[in-house]
Amino acid sequence: MSDSIRILSIDGGGIRGIIPAMVIQALLGKLKAQDVFHIIAGTSTGGIIACGLAKPNPISLQDIINLYVEHGSEIFKKGLIDWSHYLGGPRYNPTALEKYLASQLGNTYLSEVKDVELLVPSYAIGLPKEKAPGNTCAPMFFRSWQARGLLLPEGANGDDYDFKLVSIARATSAAPTYFPPATIANKAEQSFSMIDGGVFANNPTICAMVEAYHLYHSTNFMVVSIGTGSEPIRINASDAANWGDFRWAVPMLSIFQDGSSQTVSVETDELLGNYHCRLNISLTTRTPEGETVNPSMDDASPGNITALRHKAEQLIEAEHNRIENLAKVLAEPKTNIQPKAKIPEKGILVQLRTGAGA
Repeated sequence: MSDSIRILSIDGGGIRGIIPAMVIQALLGKLKAQDVFHIIAGTSTGGIIACGLAKPNPISLQDIINLYVEHGSEIFKKGLIDWSHYLGGPRYNPTALEKYLASQLGNTYLSEVKDVELLVPSYAIGLPKEKAPGNTCAPMFFRSWQARGLLLPEGANGDDYDFKLVSIARATSAAPTYFPPATIANKAEQSFSMIDGGVFANNPTICAMVEAYHLYHSTNFMVVSIGTGSEPIRINASDAANWGDFRWAVPMLSIFQDGSSQTVSVETDELLGNYHCRLNISLTTRTPEGETVNPSMDDASPGNITALRHKAEQLIEAEHNRIENLAKVLAEPKTNIQPKAKIPEKGILVQLRTGAGA
């Protein structure tokens, strides 16, 4: 495992991001994620964590945890009329989130990321150029290597793919109904309108594996995938039979995100077996302290923050042996493998089936 391409993948989940932040802190101790992994991938709140860990002078995990503990109530500040967003407009003003991101990520560009590769999914609802006749929407991946000019489409240059980390973090966490879309610009001064990457890749593990194959021409992967807590959606089938757009709007985002994360976890287990370490915990049971967790992505009340922290501690305790053994492997120097200059010709499934590497 020590000579594998090491991937850290972090799910989305709003305020529940405190769980993976605490788990990573327990896993790495004093080590830096950029020194341990080859690729760090994250979606939504996981994308914020990934940007913080991958920047040249990384944000400490304690400061990332403090984002949720100390600033969560500012970011998810409810208005006087909590149901007003049903009539129009998002639930929250993004100013507090943007202020925090700016204070931590500053003016660092994606191209400045070094010693590790960064992958962050988001979804474009407004592109500067049509992807196909009449199509201005598309999944979009922020890739540090493309920002440096590697593996670019014909006719493109690095500036087309180079964005400030603060813009990437804002884009991937722009959850529909919660925050307004993010309008961001690349170094080439092209404008994009973006929403949360969780609408299609809440667990970015498979995305990261494909990108790792393109980058390194190998399928010798070791994946550490960390969730934000699982909460099965409970829907009464008889009631749902009569629902329209309005009633489906709220549960659909959770269904997209939870369903995506669960599916990717199962698929990765099938592909990698013991080389996939998934760390996650159910939010349906009480904490050891007897608390009930509200799984909503935006419940930043002091009581729920405390319950989420206790859930993270419960996960760390339950997975103590796995985390301890994994930490020993990660403490060994990672393989010095350099990205390749072109995409491999052979498909990734062929390599996975044959066990071949490059």
